[in-house]
Amino acid sequence: MERKRRGRAMNPVSIGGYIQTSFLDYPGSAAAVVFFRGCPFRCPFCHNPELVIPGMGGDSFEWRDILGDLERRKNFLDGVCITGGEPTIQEGLISFLGDLRSLGLKIKIDTNGARPGVLEHILDRNLADYAAMDIKASREKYPLASGWNGDLSLVEKSISLLLGSNIPFEFRTTLVPGIHGLEDAPGIGDMIRGAPLYVLQRFRPGNTLDPAFAETSSLPAWFAEAFRERVLPFAKEVRIRG
Repeated sequence: MERKRRGRAMNPVSIGGYIQTSFLDYPGSAAAVVFFRGCPFRCPFCHNPELVIPGMGGDSFEWRDILGDLERRKNFLDGVCITGGEPTIQEGLISFLGDLRSLGLKIKIDTNGARPGVLEHILDRNLADYAAMDIKASREKYPLASGWNGDLSLVEKSISLLLGSNIPFEFRTTLVPGIHGLEDAPGIGDMIRGAPLYVLQRFRPGNTLDPAFAETSSLPAWFAEAFRERVLPFAKEVRIRG
């Protein structure tokens, strides 16, 4: 698909990446992936700094081109994963999701939970079929893991919204050396108590927002398994992914 330069047309959403087909991002589905720009968090281990920090460059896509490509290929896809960055900061997100609904595609939304009002609107209007929310750390370590000094009650409100929703969803945490310890498991578990699915992901070195994490080794497999054992009492299912 042709990539468009910024400034050619006014976008209701700012799109910084597009994958036409993925079998990894939407559980059990062949899905396109749309990456939105911008995020209120500054997680030091983030692997998408070009989407988070304004002016870092990267690709740009016109929303009309994305929708056109999805319409042409909708018979070969099950759905679309909306991710970022943080999608809920986009003023045109609700309209964009409505356009996707008109194509008959399932929608998965990824979020950090910082804008529960937008998430509530999405759930109330049936604009998502699956949600994945990042739980960055225990309450005490949230500023360290997220680089954000906002009101944690916003994140907790988003957790509550998903726990009370009628759609499938997962909470997930990336386990990062220097940030997460086994002692954090009960605190995170208490935040997501009653979740149907909690996913643990091991941090991988690579391009990161904070260069100090670029070559940081992953936590060992035994750590992820031990963390899993400690959060099992709080969720119906706990998986280790990746």
